[in-house]
Amino acid sequence: MDPRELVGVKSRKQQQEGSVRGRWKALVDCIADLLGKNAEVVLHDLRHPERSVVYIRNGHVTRRKVGAPLTDLGFLMLRDAKRGKDSLGVYQSETETGKQLKCNAIILRDDENAVLAMLCINIDVTGSTAAVVNGKQFPEHYHMNVSEVIDALVMEAASAASLPADELSSAEKMRIVHSLHQEGVFLVRGAVQRVAAQLGIAAPTVYKYIQNARSAAPLVRP
Repeated sequence: MDPRELVGVKSRKQQQEGSVRGRWKALVDCIADLLGKNAEVVLHDLRHPERSVVYIRNGHVTRRKVGAPLTDLGFLMLRDAKRGKDSLGVYQSETETGKQLKCNAIILRDDENAVLAMLCINIDVTGSTAAVVNGKQFPEHYHMNVSEVIDALVMEAASAASLPADELSSAEKMRIVHSLHQEGVFLVRGAVQRVAAQLGIAAPTVYKYIQNARSAAPLVRP
């Protein structure tokens, strides 16, 4: 290939990946400037869930930076967005370090109404009466690596059995895969292989469990 063509391809790719940041960066800055240093405002490019964070203000709240993946709740929102649901509403979450967060997030769409990005606001309300949000709470894992998000979800799903994930029965492993499917985890590239390794089963077995989950009655998230 002509080197000039390679340069052109790279340029177009960079332009595509920068479109989300360029389109909504000013909105992120506006919200962060208004709410102050305790409000983390995050812009995700949902075309790349494994490294979705393209712009972030006050990342010290969850200790994330550009290049971090979607959270587990973000995967759920991405799945639901494909069904027309664009927001969870205000909810409460907690970081691994114990910070209490008041959160909201919304899906952002392009001019053709296709899912493109997500805007998230996480306000640190630790020790404040504002920490109570109508009893609506969602566990959420904030990591810099998508493998850590997947591992946390597998361990959380396996905790009910009080056994390491790779020592669970076939039925329990299938239940975990069903649960991860409902969370939208398998939307990310490499998730099947990661889950297979954590559960000690072959990737084709995970695919079989996913297919079984798709044909089963949908689970209802509490």
